[in-house]
Amino acid sequence: MLLGVIRTIMAPTSPIVIRSLSATDDMAVLTEVIRAAYSRHAAQNLRYWATHQPPEDTKRRLAAGHGLIAEVNDTIIGTLTVRPPHPKAKVELYREATIWTLSQFAVLPKFQGLGIGRRLHQAALDYASAHGGRVIALDTAAPATEVIEMYRRWGYQVVGECDFRPKTNYLSVVMSRAILDDTRSNGR
Repeated sequence: MLLGVIRTIMAPTSPIVIRSLSATDDMAVLTEVIRAAYSRHAAQNLRYWATHQPPEDTKRRLAAGHGLIAEVNDTIIGTLTVRPPHPKAKVELYREATIWTLSQFAVLPKFQGLGIGRRLHQAALDYASAHGGRVIALDTAAPATEVIEMYRRWGYQVVGECDFRPKTNYLSVVMSRAILDDTRSNGR
């Protein structure tokens, strides 16, 4: 119960806006948001690319798909990239014509647990669906059990694994779910 009180106190008083990436968005700011969101993983010695990527990589990764931004009072507090199928992807599943993927999913730590990530996620599902996507997929560190459990609550299942080492220092699990399975997309 105390956690609910703390979240209520910390909730932003201004509306949270979910919007598409703009050409005027600052890549250095976005990179700092991403790094801050992944800082607890870095503290657990999980070397996600997001823990140390430079702004140029943030821009490149956003350009590979459709960038979404969460902001409050014109301040960026989260981001997510939803990508179309990629014929040269290392993960074979990501090459399939109706499978879209998520990457760079980040919400600043002080805003986590307030439903902002769910709203970004739903916007990504909506975008992918509107562009022919039928399945959404992602990968994350196998040791990041709390992240995997969150995705399971949102309807994802582990469907494989991939080894991105040496870019990372862990084995990744690949997860997917139907885009239109909205009964679980918001953690219901």
